[in-house]
Amino acid sequence: MLLTSTQYHDLHAKEYDANYLSPYWRIYSEITWNYIKRCLPRSKKNSWILDAGGGTGFWAIRLARLGYQVVLADVSKGMLEEARRKIAKENLRGSIQILEADITDMKPFKNGQFHLTLAEGDPVSYCDSPKRAIAELARVTKKGGFVTVSVDNKLNWVASYIKRGDLKTADRVLRQGIGTMRGEDHSFSAHMFTIEELEALLRKNKLTPIMAIGKPVWATNDESLQKKEVFKRILAFELRFASLRSVAGRGGHIAVVGKKG
Repeated sequence: MLLTSTQYHDLHAKEYDANYLSPYWRIYSEITWNYIKRCLPRSKKNSWILDAGGGTGFWAIRLARLGYQVVLADVSKGMLEEARRKIAKENLRGSIQILEADITDMKPFKNGQFHLTLAEGDPVSYCDSPKRAIAELARVTKKGGFVTVSVDNKLNWVASYIKRGDLKTADRVLRQGIGTMRGEDHSFSAHMFTIEELEALLRKNKLTPIMAIGKPVWATNDESLQKKEVFKRILAFELRFASLRSVAGRGGHIAVVGKKG
């Protein structure tokens, strides 16, 4: 059954985090943290971070633990309910504000309100209008601040269809940039990008791309990563080369960091 992204995430909110505990997703998260931490405001006092499309609060909680003030915004009521439970358990309610808001229309936030704005977990891919989402992410970020945007990699999806011999779908995804994220019982549509396409969207909104990252590039979701030494070595490869442009485009997902001019 094809759902909207919001319906899908509402439906699967309670088990959402459990799906991301495998070694593959741990590597994905470490790659993500490797570039987020380079963008953190130097001063924690009076520095605000927006976790846009932040779901169950994975990054909001990690940042709040470091002493930052964070606003967690998401359009899914189910995901935010899980975030509230986790934040209360961590005793971080004083450091994280939760707000139901669509990434394409963040009216509650003022222009230039945040020192750092995150769009991790691919909310730009899953929203109705990536163009409006990027415009909003740029609008609410202070001049000189950073925006990180993670999305599904179009070329990776095209390659997977070509390997299956499904050239018709490969051609459609390449032209339209829209694919279907399939779960066990429900699916939803997603916008997919190349690095160049995502960078172009950032530039149109006065965000200068300073880094492109593939995540992960080499890691695969198989049993080999369960071995501690294999995991350690693959993670080292990923952290060393994931932001090398010739490598980044191979990632299962891609991310671009932009600085607001």
